[in-house]
Order: sequence, then C-alpha cells, then structure tokens
Amino acid sequence: RKDLEKNKYFAKPKLALDCVGGQSAVRLAETLDDGAPLVVYGCMSGKAPSWPWHQWVFKQMEVKGFNLRSWMKANKKKIPPMMESIAKLVNADKLRVTYTEYELGTEFEEALEHALEEGRSTKIILKVKDIGVTY
Repeated sequence: RKDLEKNKYFAKPKLALDCVGGQSAVRLAETLDDGAPLVVYGCMSGKAPSWPWHQWVFKQMEVKGFNLRSWMKANKKKIPPMMESIAKLVNADKLRVTYTEYELGTEFEEALEHALEEGRSTKIILKVKDIGVTY
C-alpha cells in the first residue's frame, strides 16, 4: 500500500463533472482533492446541491457551471476540429457508446420498456425504416 500511495494510485480526483445535482453532486464533491473544481452541466435530479460550509472553507471547493450552447456560440471555429478529433477517436475504437437499436414501427413498446429499466447502461436508438409512414 505504501508503494501504491507513493505512486499516487490512491490520489483524489482533480476534477469532477456532474449532471445530476442534489445529493449526488454533494457526494461527488466530497471525493475531490482540495481546491479541485466540480463542473456542473446539468441537474437531472431537479434538486440543487447544498454543500456543508466546511467544504467551501477547508477544502477550498470550487464549483463552476458549464452551458454547452453558450460555449458553442462563443467557440464556433473550434467545433469542426473538435468533431474531427472525436471522429478519429471513434474510428480508432478509443471512444465507444453502447446502444441498442429498435425499429420505431414494430419495436416501440420494447424500446420503451428498455428505456424505463432501472440501471440501464445503454442508449436507445429508434430506427425508422419507412420515411413517410405515420406511426
């Protein structure tokens, strides 16, 4: 364990990203190294986080908000090279998204059940075979 600690295998995170809010953000902030930023980019829980005062004072907690739309408006020239970098990672199989495809016209109910599963770790994609068909 001493060798591992020396090599920083047990180091606290230097950055955290939160899109849930509420108690989830509080727990995430508690894991951070002193002064490390927590970037909040969503609030899926619908609840604002509330941190104890000692995290602000003794851990020098830093919380920042991030709004993708605002960033994209301010950084229009950075978007094409960024998308190219992401595409290269996908093509090199270094960035993956796990997903399950369903046909909208015939498998919608199954897709909906899958989407409502607790603990689901895949994205749901609805395919449309016949463009122009009303579902």
